[in-house]
Amino acid sequence: MTKVISKTECSEWVLRNSLYWMSAITRWKLDEGDEHWLISFDPFHDEILFEFERFINDYQLREKLQVHTDKIRSSIIDNVLKSIDSRLAE
Repeated sequence: MTKVISKTECSEWVLRNSLYWMSAITRWKLDEGDEHWLISFDPFHDEILFEFERFINDYQLREKLQVHTDKIRSSIIDNVLKSIDSRLAE
């Protein structure tokens, strides 16, 4: 059985991270069309699909959090590096 996911519905980052964790559960194959991702699982059953969709949901939430916290994380990193630089300059 092949799961078809629109590229507008799911980013490659989300998909590949989800599939990485699926490797512990089942074998999978990823193919790419112009507008869709095509994922085959072996074996395929409802529990496999449930786990895959759970991982997709998890990584979509992580992706949204990364987008919303990008400026804050960059600011923290800049401040830490400036602090280290000033201590090294002493």
